[in-house]
Amino acid sequence: MNFSLTTDQKSLLPVLGIATSVTLLYTTYRLLTPSPYKKIPIPGSRYPYVGHMFSLGSHPGDTIAAWHKDLGPIINIRMGVQDWILIDDPFLAHKVFVTNGAETSYRPHNVYGHDYHNVGGKGVSFSQPDGHWKVTRAAAKDLVARLLESTKTNGSVDPFVDLELYAMNVIVTTAFCKRYDTVTNADFIKLTKVTEQTNINCAVENDLSNFLPIVSLYDYFFGKQAYQKQFVENERNPFLRRLIEEARQEEGSNIVKSFAEDGFELTNDQELGIIADMLVGGNDTTSVTLCWNIAIMCNHPEIQQKVASEIDTFIERNGRTPTFKERDQVPYCIAVMKESMRYRTTTTFGLAHTSKNDLCVDGYLIPKNANIISSMESMHMNPTVYHQPTVFNPDRYLNSQKTMQASANGKIEDRDHFNFGWGRRICPAIYLAETEMFMAFIELFSTCFIEPIDNQMPNLQDKLSGGLTVFPKGYQVKFIKRA
Repeated sequence: MNFSLTTDQKSLLPVLGIATSVTLLYTTYRLLTPSPYKKIPIPGSRYPYVGHMFSLGSHPGDTIAAWHKDLGPIINIRMGVQDWILIDDPFLAHKVFVTNGAETSYRPHNVYGHDYHNVGGKGVSFSQPDGHWKVTRAAAKDLVARLLESTKTNGSVDPFVDLELYAMNVIVTTAFCKRYDTVTNADFIKLTKVTEQTNINCAVENDLSNFLPIVSLYDYFFGKQAYQKQFVENERNPFLRRLIEEARQEEGSNIVKSFAEDGFELTNDQELGIIADMLVGGNDTTSVTLCWNIAIMCNHPEIQQKVASEIDTFIERNGRTPTFKERDQVPYCIAVMKESMRYRTTTTFGLAHTSKNDLCVDGYLIPKNANIISSMESMHMNPTVYHQPTVFNPDRYLNSQKTMQASANGKIEDRDHFNFGWGRRICPAIYLAETEMFMAFIELFSTCFIEPIDNQMPNLQDKLSGGLTVFPKGYQVKFIKRA
């Protein structure tokens, strides 16, 4: 996610100056009118009309965290004509998104997410709240075998593409009853492109026409919106519709066939929207989370040793690796997975919420139609919530052994991390994601040690934007088979 000022954006500044005087007059009026509500702080580095759009820099999460540190748990930034209300206090966020979930479960309009990706709001992620998952151990074993073979052949490996293949196979097996054997498979390459491009297109910085209506006509015909429309209509939709039709002909069970078998009368567009959500939500987030996990563990060999020892103890007792239902017998492994997701979140903001009405929470007035957002990175590094948050310490979760799904849907005091969202719009596939990550983690560390190349550890500080996701800078490591 990059909000640095580009050449194209600079060219807009003379046009935007037209709105400056009106903006100043309105601001003066607001300042002179007394309010009964507590003031939501506004960071100072903003410009007329465009607001804070060009103040967030190349790593918005870091900028937002600094503003929270200076201004408190709730801040208001202006993104063009939009208000963004950002919250890094999980207790306040819980009141907004869960206690007031009936009001805040709406999604703000996102041109690509709603109009194109979800085919006019017919999917899950970007739709409004109107009106049999199975993961196989074979996929995890296949992932580990690939990493070991790549290390043997090449001396080291960047694991990301193999993690993508692992995550994608779980999804396409469930959705279409098929799998891809290699990372060179043409359909796998195309699906990866679709999911990566969708994450980029859904990112807030690519929704310029919603921030700045003055440029919406240009954006529709010549800008990013024109490209997004072309990508969906000419590349993504025909490809996914082919996969859906092929799935109907498969002999085995799959999600596409189950829609009709279970009595859901879905239109073709609704079906397409749901499948698109499954592919994007189930693939990129999981592979990015595992990629961070491997990078973190390489930096902490002492934790790898403890994880391996705990798995070995289970194997000695049972003659096999643990299943997800036996997760309570490997508590340190669970603690490491939870701490990894807290320590390096997979998203800067997640998906925004909004309310159709003004909302008062703890004395703060959140205006209707504002984008209400969790400051994910700042929230997970909040020292009032996590002791020494900059330290990677799995021990903080040894007494938090609930599944992530149970934690996310329970009391705010029991939440372990916040990557899966809030309230009625919480990720509907937490169980699948958690099971998928557990199986890959157990298979990996029951089989391998992860080592750096020439003592060059993966960089945990540099982050790259994948649109909706934040992943580590590319790295090479060695997967060494354990004796």
